[in-house]
Formats: sequence, structure tokens, C-alpha cells
Amino acid sequence: MKNNVPLLNVLDNIEKSWTKEQLKSFAEKPDSIAINDAYFGYGLYFRNTELRNSNDSTLIKYFYSLGVYNEDYMSGIVLGCLHSKLNNKPINLEKRISKLRDIISKQENLDKKNTIRALKYYNKFNIGDTVIVRMPISRNNNATQYSNPEDSKWVHNDSLDLLIKGIIKSKVKDSIDMSFKLKVLSMNRENVKVLMRSVKVGDIIKSDFSFDIITAVR
Repeated sequence: MKNNVPLLNVLDNIEKSWTKEQLKSFAEKPDSIAINDAYFGYGLYFRNTELRNSNDSTLIKYFYSLGVYNEDYMSGIVLGCLHSKLNNKPINLEKRISKLRDIISKQENLDKKNTIRALKYYNKFNIGDTVIVRMPISRNNNATQYSNPEDSKWVHNDSLDLLIKGIIKSKVKDSIDMSFKLKVLSMNRENVKVLMRSVKVGDIIKSDFSFDIITAVR
């Protein structure tokens, strides 16, 4: 592994900037919980000051040399290494990088499956077609989306899912979006919001080919 001086320096700086109580509280939590708890607190501050707006690019260049280009991953590695250091454990940077690469590779494969499904929908359905959009319903009675619906634990169930019947009014396909606008003809569930928005018959909604499950009306 490459020279880790930039990482070790930033760990030292964090230890100096945190209070004893902050360090103790962080160290006593399990690794994953400590990192998750700090993600939107100190982690956000760290990403903004040390990675995005810093006048010193040493740390960024260091992570780039390791093949890590996402700032969220960078801050996660820093927080994980800090937790290990505070608990007198090896920082295991090689293992962390290897695990991260596995995560990235898995997500890339999932994203590829989403894109393939989106292209299939785009080529199969045309303006004027009537389709059914299936969405899972969360505990707060909100129809939501899974980032990777085919690889989630979602079991399709007509009595539990929201089924929106509609007619395609327009289609979009570009580098970041494949979707259509759908005029709602009917819904199998009442008083269910769609992505936290109230929807009724006659409304125009957007269906994202990457996240929704869509079937033709037979």
C-alpha cells in the first residue's frame, strides 16, 4: 500500500480537534454505528472543509492514488480508520479499500441491470399505450421506489402494492433519464401518496424506468 502519511496526518488532526468526550463516545460505539452516526454530522463538515473546499489537495490526491474518487467513500474510510485507531486496532486500510471496491463493483452491476430494464421499457412502450406501474407501499402509506427493485426483497403482491393504471402521454430518454409521463386512469389503493405526493385519477405523474416495475395492460 502507498505512503499513508496524508491519512495519518488527518487522523491526528481530528483527534486534536475533538474533545475527549467526543472521542470517547465515538470509540465506544460499534464501528458501523459510529461511522453512520457521524456521516451527516462531522462527516458532512469533513467533506466540505477537507475534501471539497480545502486549499490543500494532498488528501484528495492521496485517495485518488488509491482509486477512491467519491468523497462519501473518502470520509467513510477516514472515520473507519479513526475508530480503529482510537480502539488501538490496525486501521486495515488495504482491507477497507478491497471491501470498497467490491461494493462499487456490485453497485455498478446493479446499475447496469437497471439500465437494461429501463431500455427494455423504453423500447417496448409507446405514447398512447396503457400500462400498470407497480410500486411498494411503505409503513406510512406512501408508495415508494427501490433503487434496485429486481434485487430487493420486495415480493410483488397485488393486495399490498400500489397499482397505477395509466396512459403514456410522453417519453424521455437522455444520458441521465429514461422515463415517461403517465395520465392516471385508476389506482387500486385509496389514500396512498406517491413519493410523498397526493395523486388522484386524471393527474399526470412521472414513472422512472430504472426504479418502477411496469407491465402492459392485457
